[in-house]
Amino acid sequence: MAAIFSKERLLEELDQCPEFEGIDSNELADKLSILADIGKTPAGGVTRFPYTNEEKQAKSVFKEWMSEIGLDVREDAIGNLFGTLHGSSPDLLVVMTGSHLDSVPNGGAFDGPLGCLSSLLAIKAIASKQEKPKRSIELAVFVDEEGARFKNGIFGSRVMMGEVDAADFKSFKDDKGNVLYDEMVRCGHDPDRVQDSYRKPEDIHAFLELHIEQGKRLESENKDIGIVSGIAGPSWTSFTFIGETDHAGNTPMNFRRDTLAAAAEFILKVEQAPGRFSQTAVATVGKINVFPNGTNVISGKTEVIVDARDIDLAARDAMISALKDEAMNLSKVRGVTVDINDGINISPVIVPDHIQGIIRASAEASGMTSLSLPSGAGHDAMTLGKYVPSGMIFVPSLNGKSHSPEEWTSLPDCIRGVQVLKESLDQLAN
Repeated sequence: MAAIFSKERLLEELDQCPEFEGIDSNELADKLSILADIGKTPAGGVTRFPYTNEEKQAKSVFKEWMSEIGLDVREDAIGNLFGTLHGSSPDLLVVMTGSHLDSVPNGGAFDGPLGCLSSLLAIKAIASKQEKPKRSIELAVFVDEEGARFKNGIFGSRVMMGEVDAADFKSFKDDKGNVLYDEMVRCGHDPDRVQDSYRKPEDIHAFLELHIEQGKRLESENKDIGIVSGIAGPSWTSFTFIGETDHAGNTPMNFRRDTLAAAAEFILKVEQAPGRFSQTAVATVGKINVFPNGTNVISGKTEVIVDARDIDLAARDAMISALKDEAMNLSKVRGVTVDINDGINISPVIVPDHIQGIIRASAEASGMTSLSLPSGAGHDAMTLGKYVPSGMIFVPSLNGKSHSPEEWTSLPDCIRGVQVLKESLDQLAN
């Protein structure tokens, strides 16, 4: 069985943690462990969905921690949590940092919580200095980043930036039929006052989010810190090949209009496509629907869902266009038809050079190695990045594991991330 999260495992490398002023490795281990126990599953993972007792408990604990370090704590109408360290010049724009506490089903202990705790410890270290920062620094704990319950991800940050209104809340349900609006009310929130949650982009100077990499590049290249150059925008496209359903035994091979065979050939073309357009592009087929899906039946209809991503919007869209042409040509060759439908389409976000430069300088000043890399996954920084200068700091993920109980980042790597976040926030706030 693969190793899973425990405080004891975290502390095995305590003596290898670098020491930085104002940052306590034991405190991070303690707090990460407390959060990992809230919603802990029999398999050793974490299930902590939005608008549940588990999430409420985690946020209650986090509120206490923010109050303990002197932050001005508040919760907005839909459940986003904020803690502010007031600066010496309140007329200046605020610097914001944070992440989320919700999880996927049976997820890991680091995705989301490490970003929130890193922000907490970084702000605590800054607050311990004699001089206040010039700008106020605000810690944001966004609700429902994962979208695991209501299939409505990056929710809290989208609400904050005014992308969601009250009418939307009644259109989302979980697997048990519970309506998002009703669950918000049940948890003591006031979704009808959603406009009170909106923030003006011109009031925010910058946003930083620390996150585990969820990939293998930092580990494989032996780098301490990942400086995110951009967050890839996902685009989902459905390709449905339509042919004829026939008997698998009585239909000669040359008389078949087999849609599964056509889809299989198309999937290989999807795999080959990204490198033709961009070094950062990826394309995946993770879902196939075969009809009628019988062992002894030639499929008459096969749907393939393509997830295409890149930080370069033009390259991503060119790749999707080329895949549509490939599907059309393939359908003609194989004697089937293809129905193409566009689904979700989110533009990528590029991290400004000056934000990347601040993170890079902070890493270098702290004696750490760094690597510039794109984020293939979506984050709250993706929402903020559309409106205000936003950046992300990655720390290594063991074997690239994420969204599973095997998710792991060593305590020394966590502490390095906190230090770089602290230095970056300090620069932005002053």
